[in-house]
Amino acid sequence: MEKKKDIVKINSYEQLVKKLQSAEVSPQEAWNLIEKVKLKIPTKTIWKLDRFHQYLVLRIIAFANERENIEKDPKIKKILKTSNVDDYLKAIKKYLPKRVTTIRELVKTPEYQVKFKKFNKGKKMDERAEIKNLEKLIVDSRQVPYWDVKLLNMIEETKSQVEGRKPMNFDTLPSEKLIKFLR
Repeated sequence: MEKKKDIVKINSYEQLVKKLQSAEVSPQEAWNLIEKVKLKIPTKTIWKLDRFHQYLVLRIIAFANERENIEKDPKIKKILKTSNVDDYLKAIKKYLPKRVTTIRELVKTPEYQVKFKKFNKGKKMDERAEIKNLEKLIVDSRQVPYWDVKLLNMIEETKSQVEGRKPMNFDTLPSEKLIKFLR
Protein backbone atom coordinates (compact mmCIF):
# COMPACT_ATOMS: atom_id res chain seq x y z
CA MET A 1 0.00 0.00 0.00
CA GLU A 2 1.28 3.45 -0.95
CA LYS A 3 1.85 5.91 1.81
CA LYS A 4 -0.09 9.17 1.42
CA LYS A 5 1.91 12.37 1.46
CA ASP A 6 1.14 14.62 4.38
CA ILE A 7 -0.76 17.71 3.33
CA VAL A 8 1.12 20.78 4.44
CA LYS A 9 -1.00 23.47 6.02
CA ILE A 10 -0.22 26.93 4.70
CA ASN A 11 -1.10 29.81 6.99
CA SER A 12 0.18 32.86 5.13
CA TYR A 13 0.67 34.22 1.63
CA GLU A 14 4.42 34.26 2.25
CA GLN A 15 4.36 30.49 2.88
CA LEU A 16 2.23 30.01 -0.21
CA VAL A 17 4.66 31.98 -2.37
CA LYS A 18 7.62 29.96 -1.03
CA LYS A 19 5.81 26.67 -1.73
CA LEU A 20 4.88 27.79 -5.25
CA GLN A 21 8.46 28.87 -5.91
CA SER A 22 9.89 25.61 -4.56
CA ALA A 23 7.51 23.69 -6.82
CA GLU A 24 8.57 25.96 -9.72
CA VAL A 25 5.00 27.11 -10.33
CA SER A 26 4.98 30.43 -12.19
CA PRO A 27 2.61 33.22 -11.13
CA GLN A 28 0.70 32.73 -14.39
CA GLU A 29 0.32 28.98 -13.79
CA ALA A 30 -0.93 29.65 -10.26
CA TRP A 31 -3.45 32.19 -11.52
CA ASN A 32 -4.61 29.82 -14.27
CA LEU A 33 -5.26 27.16 -11.63
CA ILE A 34 -7.19 29.63 -9.47
CA GLU A 35 -9.30 30.68 -12.46
CA LYS A 36 -10.00 27.09 -13.39
CA VAL A 37 -10.70 25.68 -9.92
CA LYS A 38 -11.89 28.52 -7.71
CA LEU A 39 -13.40 31.07 -10.05
CA LYS A 40 -14.54 28.52 -12.61
CA ILE A 41 -14.05 30.98 -15.45
CA PRO A 42 -13.75 29.07 -18.71
CA THR A 43 -10.66 29.79 -20.80
CA LYS A 44 -12.93 30.80 -23.66
CA THR A 45 -14.50 33.52 -21.53
CA ILE A 46 -11.10 34.84 -20.46
CA TRP A 47 -10.04 35.01 -24.11
CA LYS A 48 -13.28 36.84 -25.00
CA LEU A 49 -12.82 39.37 -22.18
CA ASP A 50 -9.19 39.91 -23.16
CA ARG A 51 -10.20 40.60 -26.79
CA PHE A 52 -12.90 43.03 -25.65
CA HIS A 53 -10.37 44.81 -23.46
CA GLN A 54 -7.79 45.06 -26.25
CA TYR A 55 -10.45 46.39 -28.62
CA LEU A 56 -11.65 48.96 -26.11
CA VAL A 57 -8.11 50.19 -25.46
CA LEU A 58 -7.57 50.71 -29.21
CA ARG A 59 -10.85 52.65 -29.44
CA ILE A 60 -9.82 54.86 -26.50
CA ILE A 61 -6.43 55.50 -28.12
CA ALA A 62 -8.17 56.45 -31.39
CA PHE A 63 -10.43 58.81 -29.43
CA ALA A 64 -7.43 60.38 -27.69
CA ASN A 65 -5.58 60.81 -30.99
CA GLU A 66 -8.55 62.66 -32.51
CA ARG A 67 -9.30 64.77 -29.45
CA GLU A 68 -7.56 67.86 -30.82
CA ASN A 69 -9.61 67.73 -34.05
CA ILE A 70 -12.77 67.02 -32.09
CA GLU A 71 -12.30 70.03 -29.85
CA LYS A 72 -11.84 72.34 -32.87
CA ASP A 73 -15.25 71.39 -34.30
CA PRO A 74 -17.70 74.29 -33.67
CA LYS A 75 -20.69 71.93 -33.33
CA ILE A 76 -18.90 69.98 -30.64
CA LYS A 77 -17.84 73.16 -28.84
CA LYS A 78 -21.50 74.13 -28.68
CA ILE A 79 -22.46 70.70 -27.30
CA LEU A 80 -19.70 70.85 -24.68
CA LYS A 81 -21.26 74.03 -23.30
CA THR A 82 -24.52 72.17 -22.67
CA SER A 83 -22.71 69.26 -20.94
CA ASN A 84 -24.90 66.68 -22.69
CA VAL A 85 -22.77 63.50 -22.78
CA ASP A 86 -25.08 61.62 -25.18
CA ASP A 87 -25.05 64.40 -27.77
CA TYR A 88 -21.29 64.75 -27.41
CA LEU A 89 -20.71 61.04 -28.03
CA LYS A 90 -22.98 61.09 -31.10
CA ALA A 91 -21.17 64.15 -32.48
CA ILE A 92 -17.68 62.70 -32.15
CA LYS A 93 -18.59 59.39 -33.78
CA LYS A 94 -17.56 60.71 -37.23
CA TYR A 95 -14.01 61.25 -35.93
CA LEU A 96 -13.47 57.67 -34.81
CA PRO A 97 -12.44 54.87 -37.15
CA LYS A 98 -15.11 52.36 -38.08
CA ARG A 99 -15.45 49.32 -35.82
CA VAL A 100 -14.10 46.94 -38.46
CA THR A 101 -11.03 49.15 -38.98
CA THR A 102 -10.24 48.95 -35.27
CA ILE A 103 -10.79 45.18 -35.31
CA ARG A 104 -8.44 44.77 -38.30
CA GLU A 105 -5.81 46.83 -36.49
CA LEU A 106 -6.29 44.74 -33.33
CA VAL A 107 -6.04 41.35 -35.04
CA LYS A 108 -2.76 42.41 -36.68
CA THR A 109 -1.09 43.39 -33.40
CA PRO A 110 1.66 41.08 -32.09
CA GLU A 111 -0.07 40.91 -28.67
CA TYR A 112 -3.29 39.61 -30.25
CA GLN A 113 -1.43 37.06 -32.37
CA VAL A 114 0.52 35.72 -29.37
CA LYS A 115 -2.63 35.45 -27.27
CA PHE A 116 -4.51 33.79 -30.11
CA LYS A 117 -1.86 31.04 -30.14
CA LYS A 118 -2.03 30.75 -26.35
CA PHE A 119 -5.81 30.41 -26.19
CA ASN A 120 -6.23 28.40 -29.40
CA LYS A 121 -3.49 25.80 -29.16
CA GLY A 122 -2.95 23.93 -32.39
CA LYS A 123 -5.29 26.19 -34.34
CA LYS A 124 -3.95 28.27 -37.23
CA MET A 125 -5.14 31.86 -37.25
CA ASP A 126 -7.10 32.99 -40.29
CA GLU A 127 -7.04 36.79 -40.05
CA ARG A 128 -10.12 37.30 -42.22
CA ALA A 129 -12.20 34.82 -40.24
CA GLU A 130 -10.93 36.22 -36.93
CA ILE A 131 -11.89 39.77 -37.95
CA LYS A 132 -15.35 38.61 -39.03
CA ASN A 133 -15.91 36.55 -35.86
CA LEU A 134 -14.73 39.31 -33.53
CA GLU A 135 -16.92 41.86 -35.30
CA LYS A 136 -19.96 39.62 -34.78
CA LEU A 137 -19.00 38.93 -31.17
CA ILE A 138 -18.60 42.61 -30.26
CA VAL A 139 -22.07 43.59 -31.49
CA ASP A 140 -23.86 40.46 -30.27
CA SER A 141 -26.50 41.47 -27.71
CA ARG A 142 -25.75 38.31 -25.67
CA GLN A 143 -22.30 39.75 -24.93
CA VAL A 144 -23.63 42.82 -23.08
CA PRO A 145 -22.85 41.32 -19.63
CA TYR A 146 -19.19 40.98 -20.66
CA TRP A 147 -18.93 44.70 -21.43
CA ASP A 148 -19.34 45.43 -17.74
CA VAL A 149 -17.24 48.31 -16.39
CA LYS A 150 -16.18 46.29 -13.34
CA LEU A 151 -15.01 43.31 -15.42
CA LEU A 152 -13.08 45.52 -17.83
CA ASN A 153 -11.58 47.42 -14.91
CA MET A 154 -10.40 44.16 -13.31
CA ILE A 155 -8.74 43.11 -16.56
CA GLU A 156 -7.11 46.53 -16.89
CA GLU A 157 -5.77 46.42 -13.32
CA THR A 158 -4.31 42.95 -13.83
CA LYS A 159 -2.75 43.80 -17.20
CA SER A 160 -1.31 47.09 -15.95
CA GLN A 161 0.34 45.32 -12.99
CA VAL A 162 1.87 42.70 -15.29
CA GLU A 163 3.03 45.38 -17.74
CA GLY A 164 4.25 47.70 -14.96
CA ARG A 165 2.18 50.72 -15.97
CA LYS A 166 -0.52 52.91 -14.48
CA PRO A 167 -3.98 51.44 -15.11
CA MET A 168 -6.72 53.22 -17.04
CA ASN A 169 -9.79 53.68 -14.88
CA PHE A 170 -12.99 52.40 -16.50
CA ASP A 171 -14.82 52.59 -13.18
CA THR A 172 -16.05 56.18 -13.43
CA LEU A 173 -19.54 57.50 -14.04
CA PRO A 174 -19.31 58.30 -17.78
CA SER A 175 -17.42 55.04 -18.42
CA GLU A 176 -20.57 52.97 -18.95
CA LYS A 177 -21.79 55.35 -21.63
CA LEU A 178 -18.33 55.61 -23.16
CA ILE A 179 -17.88 51.83 -23.29
CA LYS A 180 -21.30 51.41 -24.87
CA PHE A 181 -20.45 54.13 -27.38
CA LEU A 182 -17.00 52.80 -28.25
CA ARG A 183 -18.32 49.29 -28.63
